[in-house]
Amino acid sequence: MREMETLAPPPRVRSLVLVTPILQGFVPSLPALRYVERLQGVLHGPAESKEAGPSVLDIIDSVHFAQWSILDGGRRLLFVSMFVGELEPYLKDFSVRMAWGLDLVWMHCEGYPGAAQFEPFVAWVKRHMVQADRFHAANPDVTVVDVRWWKAQHAQLEAFRRKVHCGGDLGALFAELERGLARLSAVDEEAERRFLLSIEDNIRASLRDLREKRLFSPAEIDPIERNFEQVMASLAGEQS
Repeated sequence: MREMETLAPPPRVRSLVLVTPILQGFVPSLPALRYVERLQGVLHGPAESKEAGPSVLDIIDSVHFAQWSILDGGRRLLFVSMFVGELEPYLKDFSVRMAWGLDLVWMHCEGYPGAAQFEPFVAWVKRHMVQADRFHAANPDVTVVDVRWWKAQHAQLEAFRRKVHCGGDLGALFAELERGLARLSAVDEEAERRFLLSIEDNIRASLRDLREKRLFSPAEIDPIERNFEQVMASLAGEQS
């Protein structure tokens, strides 16, 4: 008798909580500006506003939720995230795709090694992790990709329902619905290209804003911009 194949368990939603000490005092290149004040400028920047368009976090499919908050009168930075899968692959996604963004934030914290160097970055994260005594996820096996799929499917079915209600030809509407659902399973390369371009535009505008406000010295902002351009070029290559 053939043995039943062992199926891998579905990925689960997990949490990551970090509390990191913020550097105190003034930025050496900007002696009138404290580290925490510059950090506030970064966290409140236009790239993190949904009104400005999609965030670079949207291309990391494992991220359900992420938040940074400054605590204790500017002494500590809280990071809370919910993600799908295991910790190190999750951090690897950030290291590969968003090192520049993490550097903009956590360079204001003590001992931060940079996200591009993966092993030191993981070690730093683990030093500052806060273990959850209890964690609840209403849908622990649901991925971000699942949610996007269900939302798109719901939109297709809702459009079908409205057209049927208005008296459209049922056979033609069913055929249209089938085509729409089939497109959900196909990779829409043009839509992904437009999405990537919108992210590039938003982040470039944010980096340009930080440079124009002289919040960072060239020695600080130049490597961040180079890393961003490398990441975007790599992602564009994945779409070609």
